[in-house]
Amino acid sequence: MQYTERNTGAVSEVVGEMLMIGIVLILVAVFSASLANYLPAERSPGVTIRLANDTGGNITLWHKGGDWVKTDTLRVIVAAGNNSVTTSYTLKSDPPFIHVPDTEAFDLGDRLTVYYPSLAGNESVTLATDRAVLFSGKIGGSP
Repeated sequence: MQYTERNTGAVSEVVGEMLMIGIVLILVAVFSASLANYLPAERSPGVTIRLANDTGGNITLWHKGGDWVKTDTLRVIVAAGNNSVTTSYTLKSDPPFIHVPDTEAFDLGDRLTVYYPSLAGNESVTLATDRAVLFSGKIGGSP
C-alpha cells in the first residue's frame, strides 16, 4: 500500500481569506451604524424679520438677515387681538401671501405681504415653517 500525502494548504488559505473578508464586512457594518449617532441634528433656520403694516390692511414681513427658507414651506398666521380669529396664509392659500421677488427661497432683502382687511392694530403675526416658528410679533396696540 502506497501512502500519498495530499496538499491541502491552498484550501486553508481560501478559508482564511473568506474569514478575513467576513470580519471586515461585520466591522464596517458596526462602525457605520455607530457613526450615525454622531451626525449633527438638523437645525431650525434662524431669520431676522422686520414687521410693518399700513392703513390699507397690508402686513409686510421683511427678511433682514439669517438663513434662507424655502418659500413653499412658509406660513404667515395672523391672530386677532383676543386670538379667537386666526387666519393662515401660505403660497397656495386663497388669498396667498405675496413674495417679492418671486423666487423659491425667502432670502435677505425679500418681503412677504399679506392682506388682512380688518386690521385693528392689535393682531399677532407669526411666520412659521412646518418645523419651527421663525418670527412672532404684534402689530400696534399694547405689547
